[in-house]
Amino acid sequence: MIISAGLSPAWQQILEVDSLQIGEVNRCQSAHWSASGKVINVGIAIRHLGIPCETIFSAGGYTRDLIEADLMNLQVPCRILKQQNPTRICTTVLDRSTGQTTELVENATSVSAIEVSAFAEEFRSHVASADVVVLTGSLPAGAPATLYHDLLSDTSCPVILDARGPELEAALNQNPFLVKPNLEELEHTLARSLASTDQMIKGMQDINQRGATWVVISQGKDALWATSEEQVFRFTPAKADAVNPIGCGDSLAAGIACGIHEGRSVPDAIRWGMAAAADNLTRLLPARLSKTSVDTFFDQIEMEQLV
Repeated sequence: MIISAGLSPAWQQILEVDSLQIGEVNRCQSAHWSASGKVINVGIAIRHLGIPCETIFSAGGYTRDLIEADLMNLQVPCRILKQQNPTRICTTVLDRSTGQTTELVENATSVSAIEVSAFAEEFRSHVASADVVVLTGSLPAGAPATLYHDLLSDTSCPVILDARGPELEAALNQNPFLVKPNLEELEHTLARSLASTDQMIKGMQDINQRGATWVVISQGKDALWATSEEQVFRFTPAKADAVNPIGCGDSLAAGIACGIHEGRSVPDAIRWGMAAAADNLTRLLPARLSKTSVDTFFDQIEMEQLV
């Protein structure tokens, strides 16, 4: 089983427009709604990839009912804890004339100390049966920056950590199996610019030396890099027709987790995650993957180990 856990779910609104005009009235071609946010996207992707999973998060307000109904319809096992503040609504605007995506992201609403404690207790009650864990998403106000650190200390299986800033830094000494910051987050964590590829690789391996067994950084359609203390890999993504990029990073994390669960080597697990991200890119709603399509994209991804 794989556990996806986090405190930043969302109810997602996706609007398609012919051509987005800033400062004008824009009439939409279509509107779609779905349960989303990093923790939910990971859980949905794992479910579509056919691996048993449990998705743990808290939610509140009327959007909680919408999220729960959507996940039930998708048959995604979940533990939804009660939260006093309403769960956020995020909006994606897809401009079909330019292919550009505009995100209107509401910050996750704050949580109380009691709600954080209930979330941690729920996680600990399930983690012993997990083969892989994904801890994902920014921590909302009210959650301590050490929360992922504390959850890692109670986890013996491999953990994929998709976090940034203080929560990433605090967790490194608990030796997460794989972390996936973006380049800006890596620069922030190391407090220095990483302008060249060599500097980026050195920065990634600095994070390896601080505790992360593997570090993964995506450069979008150009490349994805993975390092351990001793190894460096460069991956070339599959070509995919872009419909909606939202959830690609979450599908990457989910695919890697599924690959590790299946006993794949780490480089092959990363390829599987990249294939999941490519399939996600072709879909309007995030993380609603097709295992058959992921298999096809997997064969297109090139891998090179660098000295």
